[in-house]
Formats: sequence, structure tokens, C-alpha cells
Amino acid sequence: MDFCARMMDITANVRHNRAMSTHELRFLFQGDIRKVLDHFSRLLRVRFCFLSPDGQELQVGEGKSHCRFCRMVRFKLGLLDRCLANDRDGWHQAAQSGEAVWYPCFAGMTDGCMTVKSGERVIGYMMIGQFRTRRTCTPALRSRWRKEFGNDDLQKFFEETPYYTRAQVRDIMGVFEVLVKFIVSQRLIAVRGLDSLQPLLSYMAEHPRETLTTGDAARLLHRSPSSLSHLFKEAMGSSFLQYQIESKLDLADEIFRTREGVTVRQVAFELGFGDPYYFSRLYRKHRGHPPSRMLRRQTDA
Repeated sequence: MDFCARMMDITANVRHNRAMSTHELRFLFQGDIRKVLDHFSRLLRVRFCFLSPDGQELQVGEGKSHCRFCRMVRFKLGLLDRCLANDRDGWHQAAQSGEAVWYPCFAGMTDGCMTVKSGERVIGYMMIGQFRTRRTCTPALRSRWRKEFGNDDLQKFFEETPYYTRAQVRDIMGVFEVLVKFIVSQRLIAVRGLDSLQPLLSYMAEHPRETLTTGDAARLLHRSPSSLSHLFKEAMGSSFLQYQIESKLDLADEIFRTREGVTVRQVAFELGFGDPYYFSRLYRKHRGHPPSRMLRRQTDA
């Protein structure tokens, strides 16, 4: 790896470590989780890791870094954002199915993912990856690399990664799913304070039309507003009001994806927004695009 790529990798790791220390305050990891991750990573020569809900890597088997192929795609070709978007799509697939899923990345590799839940709440994701089920990387990327660097090193790095047939991947994912379920059942990963918040989270899920104030939420848990705010920030990593907004927008996205013919106005009213225009402004602020774009995507699909 040349100096420039190495410095980009170091910078990314520094950012990751800063974020990781903040997230780890909210998680409790039992000693056996490290053994599970290490053994699985060593056995299959892959990365096996646990991520927070927003994608920060908190535990990685053997501390294994991304393979050279992925580092070159992310940093030398400048496609980190596309890689992360690819992973987010995988997390969404896993959350929707409730099972372990595996999916190809745009560069030709394969990754697997499964949600980790506490009750019905997603607290993170287990990922396994950077192996391949094909002999060559994506032709367009290979061609671009040759033009920019004058060699075929990208394909060489691709071939360094473990190769498995699709039948073998199905078996690997079967074992992976059993392991994740074991981790959940044995509570090898938990979130501080989440059990105390469960009655409130359940109430919010059952009453999506209601918009609670911090005071309302505190009374449900028989706490003071300041105590509720502190507990919520520690357990969920955000303020109560921010969490409530994100939960409503997540539900809106789910309705847009699954309910044919629904309108923005209908969704706004269903989620307790008396003003559809306010809902649209809020959605744009948090999602970066208007809710109508989700409807157009569903129509196009």
C-alpha cells in the first residue's frame, strides 16, 4: 500500500476509534463474545464483527482489518461512500427478513449480515464478510484500475480473499445464523439501561399516532424528566425527542415501502402529524430528500 492510501486508512481508523469509545459506553460485552468472534474469523479467514445500529464497528474477530482489495476500492478508488451504502442496504435486508442474509457488493465481494435484537429493538448487526463466490472482480472496476494505475493489482488483491461456492456460503450463513442466535440468547451483548426503557419503547411502538413530550415519557416510567433524559441518552445514544422523530420517520419509510397507493398526507396523519407540510419539511431535514421521492421509488419499482 502506498503512503497516501496508508494515511487514509489510518485516518479512517482514528475516526472509527473515536466513535467506538462513545458507543461502547452503551454496550456490555461478555467475555465469551470475543472468543466467538475470534474462532469464527480464524476458522473461515473472514471478518466477523459487531456493529452499532449506525454502523460503527465495536467488536471485530481477531481485530482483523478489511482485506487489501476492499481497502483499495474504498481509498485508492475513492468508493468508501458506495461501500457503506451497500452495507446499509444489507442491514435493511436483514432487519426486514429477521434472518441472516448474504448479498454481493458492487465490487464483486460477498458479505453477510444479521440483526442483533433486545426484545423487538435492534441494538446492532453482526456481519461476516469479504469473501467471494466469483473468480474475478467487477469488470468495470478492474478496467478503471488498469487505466489509472497501469497494472492488474486489483484483481490480484481480489484473488487473495477466501473463495467459497454458493453452496458453501449457504452452509456458512446457516452456522452464522445459529451463532448470532446463541449470542442473543446468552445475552453476550446487551445495552445499558435498555431493560428500564422497554415499557416506554413498547408503548411508543403500540401508539405511533401519539407524540410524547419528555415529561409524558418520564411519567410512563415514573421518573423525572432529567432522569429519563440521562437514561435515554446513555442507552440509545440520542435524546428522547430525537429518537421519537427517527422512529416515526422509520415507520413512515416502512409504510412507503409496503403500502401501495399511500400518499404523504395519509402517512403524516397516521403518524400523528396534523400538518402534512410540517411532516414533509421534517422528513427532508432528516432524510436529505422529500418523502415524495420514496413514493416515486416504489412506483418505479
